[in-house]
Amino acid sequence: MLASARWRRGLYALLAVVLAVLCVLPQPFVARSKILPQEPGSLGLGLGGGSDAGLAGFAALLGGGEKPIDQYLAIGRSAEVAGAVIERLDLAAEYGSERAARRELAILVDVHSLTGGMIEIETRSRDSVQAQSLTQAFSEAISDRIVLLGREKTTRKTGIVQERFEEAAARVTDAEARLDSFRTRNNLAAPEAQLGSELALRAGLQAQLQAKRVELQTLSGFLGPENPRLIAVQSEVASIQAQIARAATPSIGAAGLNVAGLSAVSSEYLGLYRDYRFAQSLYEVYARSNEEVAVEALAGETASDVQVIEAARLDADRKFNISAVAALAFLLLLAMFTEVYAPATGIRLRLITTREARRDPA
Repeated sequence: MLASARWRRGLYALLAVVLAVLCVLPQPFVARSKILPQEPGSLGLGLGGGSDAGLAGFAALLGGGEKPIDQYLAIGRSAEVAGAVIERLDLAAEYGSERAARRELAILVDVHSLTGGMIEIETRSRDSVQAQSLTQAFSEAISDRIVLLGREKTTRKTGIVQERFEEAAARVTDAEARLDSFRTRNNLAAPEAQLGSELALRAGLQAQLQAKRVELQTLSGFLGPENPRLIAVQSEVASIQAQIARAATPSIGAAGLNVAGLSAVSSEYLGLYRDYRFAQSLYEVYARSNEEVAVEALAGETASDVQVIEAARLDADRKFNISAVAALAFLLLLAMFTEVYAPATGIRLRLITTREARRDPA
């Protein structure tokens, strides 16, 4: 029967009519929803530039970096989200078991990404109500899952930052106490100012000594050794030299350490001061981080971390059954090959008789 062109072409026409009907019946419906997960830094609480730029590494360690869209896609396609949809719509009872419901969701629902970091949920079903309800349920389940994971992360960050903040506060207190003890023990209100004043005093004594020596040399040229004025200048030179000698020996006076004493303890002071400044900087870092995670936790309780760009809705244009369209296209190609191309080129097929192959297709 298939060797007859009449029967074969009739069969092609019949199959084409059937497939054309199946392309539009039953009518498929497509529902879509678009959501936009918010990045962790969207609250505007990131560490600023300038003097705080060196502290940005701590924020990155605490999870202040941006999440790639692949992570949100993994959340949207996760078994937890599918399970939440099945539980919300009671699909296990509808399809007989949870496994059957999961297989059906894998066929009907597709979660993919769009430009701009958006996630689109697309559901294709022959039931318009089912398509829209599944899309809405997936959108809500993905949003709830992202918010839940964000809150868990914020809780972990809060615990870590609070612990480190307390340690940094204790470290600042200890460093400050040791520095204050050092200053009290050496009678120093401000070591930098004390060192500067002692150096200025020593420079003044050196200048006075040089001037008195010039005066003494001048007076020695025309005054006798027993002249009272010459003796007075000699006494002043000896006094200034004694003061300079005392400044070269470490000692503590009413004004605190002299220049030599400060030089002896300067390394210890610098170490204590360096520890204090580092502890203070670390405290400021964790104070900022503590405030940031506190505000993030508050925002997580009062607002969602996901924006719904487009709520679940049905596409307005007419949809076709893709499998039927593909089958119809294959049938048309097969008909063109067997009825037109093969006879025209002399290709001998079992479906075409020898007489048919010799006949002009025109």
